[in-house]
Amino acid sequence: MVIDAQQEYFRPHGRWVVTGGEEALSQIETLLSTFRSQRWPVYFIAHESLDPQSPVFRRGSEGQKLHPALSLQPGEELIVKHFPGSFTQTPLDAYLRRAGVDTVVVTGFMTHLCCDTTTRQAEERGLRPIFVSDATATRDRPLFSAIVPAADIQRATCAAMGDFAEVLPTEEVLLRLSASD
Repeated sequence: MVIDAQQEYFRPHGRWVVTGGEEALSQIETLLSTFRSQRWPVYFIAHESLDPQSPVFRRGSEGQKLHPALSLQPGEELIVKHFPGSFTQTPLDAYLRRAGVDTVVVTGFMTHLCCDTTTRQAEERGLRPIFVSDATATRDRPLFSAIVPAADIQRATCAAMGDFAEVLPTEEVLLRLSASD
């Protein structure tokens, strides 16, 4: 799953630019290449605001579009969501069941929000999530009168995900996938 790899998180269009986004995007591209070469299912998730006046993820805006480095290939699904969880009021669960998927590889943006929520939802549905630590990224967030750095949020979220998923870097995911061939 590639969650919210949209221009809203990248310069020059993004209003919520993430730290380490380009590096995470590179890891996503590496994973996509492997999945495509193996003909494994790929699901892109795109957030779209329900508020037509929203300054972020507004339908049809540049920020709402997928990052230009990514493109859907024939047979891949693009699922539009309106909430942090990719399963909430979307056909994702039905697509995964129809494809016989029992393990989901979670990548995308933002680590602490949509990736976190989707991972928990996958585990609740009896799926085996693999949370790819270096193929996700987030941004600094305010807390009281301070700013919590994105690196701290990234690290804390990955640690918390260990309760719901196997947390691995891309290199380890690729090794495991090649061993399962």
